[in-house]
Amino acid sequence: MNCRIIYLHRLEFTGSGQTIQVLRDYDSLSRLGYEVHLFYRAPQALSGTGLAEAVTRHGLAGGASLKFHCIPEGFGGKRRLFRAVDSLMEESDVPVVLAVRTMDHARLALALRLRSHHKPVRVIIELHEGAFPHMVYRERDRRVRAWFSRRSETQVLREVDGIIATVGSQVTLLDEIFPEHARVVVLPNGVDLRAFENATGANRADDGRFHLRYAGQFLAWKNTDIMIEAIKYLPPSVILELAGGKPGSEEQTRHAIETVARRHGVEQRVHYVGFLSPKDVPAFLKQAEALLLPLGNNVQSRYFTSPMKLFEYAASGVPMVVTRQPTTMSLVRDGEEALLVSPDSARELADGVNRLMTSPELAACLATQAREWVRQYSYTERTRHYQEFLAVLLRAS
Repeated sequence: MNCRIIYLHRLEFTGSGQTIQVLRDYDSLSRLGYEVHLFYRAPQALSGTGLAEAVTRHGLAGGASLKFHCIPEGFGGKRRLFRAVDSLMEESDVPVVLAVRTMDHARLALALRLRSHHKPVRVIIELHEGAFPHMVYRERDRRVRAWFSRRSETQVLREVDGIIATVGSQVTLLDEIFPEHARVVVLPNGVDLRAFENATGANRADDGRFHLRYAGQFLAWKNTDIMIEAIKYLPPSVILELAGGKPGSEEQTRHAIETVARRHGVEQRVHYVGFLSPKDVPAFLKQAEALLLPLGNNVQSRYFTSPMKLFEYAASGVPMVVTRQPTTMSLVRDGEEALLVSPDSARELADGVNRLMTSPELAACLATQAREWVRQYSYTERTRHYQEFLAVLLRAS
C-alpha cells in the first residue's frame, strides 16, 4: 500500500550519524515508491543545487527523490513544524505515516493525528540513544523529572501505532517497563555496503606503525577518552588516529583530545585528523590496522544505542575491538566478529589491541567474519523489513 511518510524531525546537515541514518533510510523507501517528506533546519531554504550538495555530502547518490522542507532557525520552530506537517497531512490523498525519533515529537505527532480529518494516520516512533528519557534523568538524579517523563512515555508508547527498536536491549526494557506498548519491530542501524566496497585501503601507510582508528562523535557518554588512555599500555609503534566531532568545532575538539593525551603522556602518539565528510569515512577506516569502539557505563551505552560505527567497522574489513555492553553483545559475539572488552578498563582495551597485533590470523578471521555478518544489515535489507512493518500497520484497523 502506498502512503505519504512525513518524518517529523528537523535535520541538520552537519555530517552527524543521525542525519546520515535518516537520509539513507528514507531515501531507500522513496525509491520503492513511497512519498517521503523531510524537514531540515537552516537560516533560509537552500537552493536546489545547495540541497543536492548537502545530500551528496551525506553519502547519498545523485537523484535522491526525497521531498525537503526548510524550517528556519529561531523562535517558533516547533510551531512552524507543526503547521507544515498539518498542511502536508490534510492535502494528502493517500494514507499518512508520521515517523518520529523522540518522545517530544511523538506527543506532537499524536496531537496531529487527533486533530486530523484525514484517515488513516499512523504514528511510528523510532528508538535511538535517548529511547526512554526517564532513565537518563534518573541516572542524573533528576528524580522528579524522571517520574513525570516516565508517565508521559507510558502514554506515548501505548498510543503510537508502531515502535521501531534499533537494538534488542531496547525491546527487553520496553517489555519490562512498558508492558502495554504498541506493536514493535527490531531494525538495527544499517550500512551502505557499496560505499565500503568501492573505497580503497590500498594506500595504507607502510611506516612500521600500527594504526588504530576511530571515526565518530566525542560525546561524554561514548567514553572516547579511554582509547587515549589505552595507548600508554601499548608499544611505541602503536598510534591512535581520531576523526569526527562536529564541523566548525575542530579546534575545540583538537584541544580537548590533546589535553587528555598530555595527561596520559601520549601526545606524540595521538592524532586528530579533523571532521571527515561521510563519503570519506570508508577510506579512512579501511586504512587502519584495527578499529576501536568505546562505550561508557551509562544508560545510553548499555541499553539504547545501535552504533552506526559498529556496522561501518564491520563493512571495512578491518578487525575491531568493542566495549562490552548489552547493546553490542546483542549484535556481535566475542572472538567471532569482534573482541569485546570491559568499558571500564583502558588496560583491557590495550590487551585486546595486543591480541590483534600478535595474532594476525585472529585479526584476519575477525575481519572476515564481521564482513559476512554485516551483510544482513545493508540498507536494502533494513528497508525491506521496514516496508513489511509499514504494510502491517497500514492494514490494521
